[in-house]
Amino acid sequence: MRTGALPIVPMKRSHIPACDAIVAVSEPWKTLRERIDFLKYLSLKQAYVCISDGGPAGFIIFTPDPVFARGGYIRAVGVAPAMRRLGIGTRLIGFAESETARRSPNLYLCVSSFNRQGLNFYKECGYIRVGKIPGLIHPDASEHILWKRLPRGKT
Repeated sequence: MRTGALPIVPMKRSHIPACDAIVAVSEPWKTLRERIDFLKYLSLKQAYVCISDGGPAGFIIFTPDPVFARGGYIRAVGVAPAMRRLGIGTRLIGFAESETARRSPNLYLCVSSFNRQGLNFYKECGYIRVGKIPGLIHPDASEHILWKRLPRGKT
């Protein structure tokens, strides 16, 4: 499958059930027993999906405007289990980076210390750990603050 040909489009209400299903089986939400209020991010125009033949293959929620230390913020990324390791997560991150680089020179995200796959994925995408907040979401875990400087004017 050529994931480069899969479009990334603004999320619609009709995409929410598939995105909810991704969250239900993915970290950190599975461990934390949390869900995402997709409607909230839909109304803020901060939610996007990567579409395959069967519907959403993955989603990303981010704000490209500078909200912290002159940078945008990635709130959540998820890829359907059957679509993992095909480059969809990397494409979604690249999309967020391109959109953010037009407004902000930096992009941040937090990832839970127990989410080893997530930590490795973001490291492969070029993010570095710049901080840690112990017990922010879960008393036995830390949230790692990750950062990436974006190329100026990336489009």
